[in-house]
Amino acid sequence: MKFSNGHESTGRLVLPAAILGLGILLGAVAFGLFFRASRERADTIQVVGSASERFHSDIAKWRVVLARRVSGDELSAGYAAIRADLDHLTGRIVDAGIDPGAISIQPVNAQPIWGPEGRQNGYDLVQSIYVVWNEPELLEALALNPGMLLQDGAVLQASQLEYYYSGIAEMKHSLLAKATADARLRAEEIAGASGGGRLGRMRSARAGVFQITEPFSTDVAAYGIHATNTREKEISVTVHATFEME
Repeated sequence: MKFSNGHESTGRLVLPAAILGLGILLGAVAFGLFFRASRERADTIQVVGSASERFHSDIAKWRVVLARRVSGDELSAGYAAIRADLDHLTGRIVDAGIDPGAISIQPVNAQPIWGPEGRQNGYDLVQSIYVVWNEPELLEALALNPGMLLQDGAVLQASQLEYYYSGIAEMKHSLLAKATADARLRAEEIAGASGGGRLGRMRSARAGVFQITEPFSTDVAAYGIHATNTREKEISVTVHATFEME
C-alpha cells in the first residue's frame, strides 16, 4: 500500500485558497472605490457659468493693394508708375496725421497676363501696404474716400479695414472671473432649490474658448472666433465648474 505525503496535500490546497482570497480582496477594494466614486459624484453639482461684454476697438488695420497693368515692353515704366502711386498714397496718409512708422510696405509683385492663345500679353503690377493706427476713425475716413488717395492711372485693387482692441488680454482675465462667479451663483441656486444642503468649495473648473464676434451674433466655433470686421464687438466665454455639497 502507498501513502501520499501530507505536506504535498497541504501545498495543493493552500495555493487555490490564496488565489481565492486575493480575488475576494481585490473585488472588495474595487467595490469600495466604485462606491466612493459614486458617493463623490452624488455630492457634487456641475454647472456652466458664462460672461459677456460689449466693447469698442481702439486700433484699426488698413490693408491696401495698388495695381497697374502694363504690356511686356513697358515693365520698367510700370515699376516707376506704381512707385509713384505708392509715394502719392503714403504721402496722403502721412498728411492725414498718421506716423510714417505705422505704414508697412510689401515688395511689388509682377503677375503675368496670358492671352487666349497662351501668349503673354503683359503684367499686372501689384503693390501691397498696410497701416496700423490707434485712431480707427482716421483710417476709416481715408479708406472710405479712395478717390482722393489715387492719381491718374492707379487702381485700388483691394482695400480692407480690420479692428482690434489693445486691452483684450485684461478683458479676458476679467471675463473668466465673472464667468466663474456666475457658475457659483448658478450652483447656489440649484442647491437652494433642491434642498440638498449648502454649496461647498469648487472642486474643478475648465474654461471654454473665447468668442469675439460682431454685436448680436450667434456664431460660435470650437476653437474660438476673433472677428475683425466691425469696430464694435462682443466677447463671451464659459466656465464649466464642479462644486462640492456640504
